[in-house]
Amino acid sequence: EKMTSNISATQKIYQDLKNRIILGEISPSTILTERKLAEEFNVSKAPVRESLRQLTSEGFLIVYPRKGYVQNILTEKDYHDIQQVRIPLEELIVTIVTSKCSPEEIKSILKFKKHDEKNPYLSENTQFHLGLAKLTQNQYLYDVLKSLLAAASRAFILKNGKRNITGTELHESIINAMVAGNIQDAKKMIKKDIGQQL
Repeated sequence: EKMTSNISATQKIYQDLKNRIILGEISPSTILTERKLAEEFNVSKAPVRESLRQLTSEGFLIVYPRKGYVQNILTEKDYHDIQQVRIPLEELIVTIVTSKCSPEEIKSILKFKKHDEKNPYLSENTQFHLGLAKLTQNQYLYDVLKSLLAAASRAFILKNGKRNITGTELHESIINAMVAGNIQDAKKMIKKDIGQQL
């Protein structure tokens, strides 16, 4: 049956393709075309085109004009570069959150197990880092970190074939340092936490 609303069709296709890419269910050599995907999802080309455009802008796909779309394969260097960008960004997040949030708000991050999206890369680790970013109430910071974490998770999966990024043992110490208002310690630990994943 054809989906009536283009918005929901676009979102559904986007999420479905994104999950398949993240889980490695789409082979790196597969060429995705609007026509084939429109048939598969039983929709017009418009929502397919829109979801492919979104995935391309987020770095999941690369477009080859008149050919189609292929996965953007992330290398070891990409992974390293992503983590390098995360360090100053997350040190900034720690500073903002420590100075503006109450101890209760900061502690609430450790309870942060659920997320609004059903993305397989939202491991406990990802949720922790995104949860802190959310507390800054700076949408730009949050969006930048979210796209970096998505890319890091993909690069990690491509490299290790595993779906879980570890490194959660430092999280409690980071929170404790923040609650105590100890920004320098918290920043050192967040740097170490990200560094462990390099």
